[in-house]
Amino acid sequence: MSALAAILRETDRGLRPQRVAERLRLPVDVVSAALEHAEAVGLLVRFSAACSGCPTDTVIEGCAGCPLAAAGPAGRPAGGSAPARR
Repeated sequence: MSALAAILRETDRGLRPQRVAERLRLPVDVVSAALEHAEAVGLLVRFSAACSGCPTDTVIEGCAGCPLAAAGPAGRPAGGSAPARR
């Protein structure tokens, strides 16, 4: 598995870049660069940029992969900077 695939797998689990770096034993700069690249080529979107605020119980296309979308409408933090896969 490539480093990028491993990083995306871990971010799909909702982990922040610092934690991903720790788990994969990579420098956090490498993880951040990989996430920036994945965002640039359309593999992921930062949920703070595309988050609609989770207005309903229905998950819309823009919420697919968002670590907060599966949590249900109650208790979701507003915004953030964790990446979410498209």
